[in-house]
Amino acid sequence: MSRVSLKPEASASKQFWKLAMDLGDSYRIHRAVWSLFAKDPEKKRDFLYRQDEKNGLPSFYIVSEDVPENNSDLWDIEPKKYNPSLFSGQKLVFSLRANPIVTRWEEDENGKLHQHRHDVVMDAKTRMEKEGGPKGRRPQVAEIVQKVGVEWLKKKGEKNGFEVSEGQVVATGYCSNRFYKPKGKHNVNISIIDFSGILTVTDPEALIDALYKGIGPAKSFGCGLMLVRPAR
Repeated sequence: MSRVSLKPEASASKQFWKLAMDLGDSYRIHRAVWSLFAKDPEKKRDFLYRQDEKNGLPSFYIVSEDVPENNSDLWDIEPKKYNPSLFSGQKLVFSLRANPIVTRWEEDENGKLHQHRHDVVMDAKTRMEKEGGPKGRRPQVAEIVQKVGVEWLKKKGEKNGFEVSEGQVVATGYCSNRFYKPKGKHNVNISIIDFSGILTVTDPEALIDALYKGIGPAKSFGCGLMLVRPAR
């Protein structure tokens, strides 16, 4: 587990201003973090990260197999051994930035079935619109985010060794990030929800695996890293 922060004096560097412009784009953020593991260009991603802020400057939490390498004068890297020890029934305070999606089979214009991923919030809004009813009686976006976000997290918990209850989780910060991958053919759209609250460990081994490997999709773009600490 590493905390990677921009050095306070980094703003005097030309490299910093180029990087600062890049840090407004999800794909370039991804590249900036990847550059900390550039020793082997053929290596597959073996890290998770989450963008944060320290003293008004971008910083990152990173869980990785290898210690990030400071390949410039821009970063302060604070690594420590990450070896969580959990037990069944344990309560943990957690924070998770995730890309909650639902996958559906849908017909194309030729009648062929294809799998499509949908943002859970937009999927719920579309379903409500099809069901009809007065617009004024439909839930506000924040209510939808809380309801469908927690439902998604509960399902993930069943496979990843934890359980959460509605009254102990807050789902906020819903936003959509659209960006273009130079090697791709289409724009990428990632919707994000920030979860925080208290969980109960049901399967310690499964949860430890999830802490290392992440939860949900879009792990290459800052989603899936769950941060935990014992609840007092």
